[in-house]
Amino acid sequence: MFESWFFVVTLLAVLLIPGANNALLAHASYQNGVVKSLWMIPVLWLGYVYGIALWALLIHLFEPIWPALGQIFYILSLLYVFWMVFRLWKRDQLLSYAQQQRASSLFFASFKNPKTVLLAAGIFPDQTWHSVQSCLHMFGVFSAILIVVMLFWMSIGPMLLSGRLKKIKADQMYTGSALLLLICALPLLLHLF
Repeated sequence: MFESWFFVVTLLAVLLIPGANNALLAHASYQNGVVKSLWMIPVLWLGYVYGIALWALLIHLFEPIWPALGQIFYILSLLYVFWMVFRLWKRDQLLSYAQQQRASSLFFASFKNPKTVLLAAGIFPDQTWHSVQSCLHMFGVFSAILIVVMLFWMSIGPMLLSGRLKKIKADQMYTGSALLLLICALPLLLHLF
């Protein structure tokens, strides 16, 4: 029971991190409105699923040849988490992305996102890849959380970018994200030892 709640909380913390995909969602809903930006959700979801599956496949294919590969990706994922905590702590304004929002660029933005390595190597439990039922269950939980996070950024992003939220500023959101990520990364660090 504890591991499943830990998975959900850690997954939520990693996906809530203000990054390129979340900034794209926030900026698109700020420019076009939430309803006109809903088409982005399945495209970004598909990119995440392909990225996570590809990294998990690479880890499990090369594990018999190089058994330390999973641990190396795990350590690199932890270093990435701590680097993101440091970066979020120093950030002082929400990034606005004014690039074209084509389906292919959105797909590759989430496919190449470093969060996919982190999710495949460190956050998804090893049992995920042992059976189809377990894989579908974990990806179902992942999909539900990802959709909630995307809708969150699509609804709060325009308010942050327009300045309608007087009590919550972007730098406070970054600091809160950094603290939540740090709290969720400490058990991952303990799991390494």
